[in-house]
Amino acid sequence: MPVSEGGGSTFNSQAPSRLSEQTAPSSTATGTGLTRRKKPLNNRPKARRWLPLVVVTAMIIALWAYIPPVYKLRFGPVTVTRYDRHFGATRAVVGPGLRGWISTAKISKHALHAIIAEEDGRFYEHHGLDLDQMRKSYLVNLHRGHYARGASTISQQVVKMAFLTREKTLSRKLREAIGTLLMEMILTKDQILEWYINMAEFGDGVYGIEEGCWHYFKTKPEQLTVAQAVHLALVLPSPNGWSRGLRRKVLTPFGQRRFLAILNTMRNMGFVTKTQWTAAVTTGDFGRPLSGYTTLVEAPEPTPAPATVSPTASDQEKAADDDGQDSDEAIDAGPEEPTP
Repeated sequence: MPVSEGGGSTFNSQAPSRLSEQTAPSSTATGTGLTRRKKPLNNRPKARRWLPLVVVTAMIIALWAYIPPVYKLRFGPVTVTRYDRHFGATRAVVGPGLRGWISTAKISKHALHAIIAEEDGRFYEHHGLDLDQMRKSYLVNLHRGHYARGASTISQQVVKMAFLTREKTLSRKLREAIGTLLMEMILTKDQILEWYINMAEFGDGVYGIEEGCWHYFKTKPEQLTVAQAVHLALVLPSPNGWSRGLRRKVLTPFGQRRFLAILNTMRNMGFVTKTQWTAAVTTGDFGRPLSGYTTLVEAPEPTPAPATVSPTASDQEKAADDDGQDSDEAIDAGPEEPTP
């Protein structure tokens, strides 16, 4: 033991005590006191650890509920809502293999071409949304100061008819757009078109092209002529409002202009020949020629038609209040002069 100058003894302050080494608790010194070790992170309350997972799961569920279940169209069937002026909303099951369903392979090409020409000329080119038509519709509606032209594609209409309501809200259009983009990833264009022709309304509470052919012409879809196909396509934007001529077998002046507009578009798209175009013009009004057919047929090329076929106020009201699949669709598309 060290001895001090005064004869006494003392501990060396620099030498560590064996006793302290053996008995000192495992802790961290802070100043003159001691602090306890921090608890490991995995000892946090369980609720805090699971919170991020709960939030993410809730978001996924909400998103899943918001997006239309377009995956059901991959094989079908689906339950759709149909609207009738007299009986209101009803439910129906539609899908491949069920009564009234018909494949595109069994339908006259004239019917498919007329529907594409009337409803969505760029159907096989876009990926569900036609941005060019959306831009044109925006400019037209902005210029006129009211809703006069829509831009929904056939694909968008399929999603709307299968899963959504007729309400005209931004939320519905957003759901429709998202569902359309997803549907285009899992279905072919022909499959989408097949769903459309089997769900579309043709007026008089008639749904599906097979029922429409028999109701108006007592014929089968594969036997439709060019003129008959145009008549069915003509009413699609407003089935109940614009099917009066189809029911009475006499085209109204407005119906004649729309008939010529669709026929001219089919000619421009290469769907009909000059001979077929002429035959449809001369017999288009249910066996009677269209107004002014002599001038149209005898001219080297059909004379230029008006730039647009604008519905009358009555026509617009019918379209706005229509119970059909596409009451927010283009109602202002006009005939174009066929190219040589």
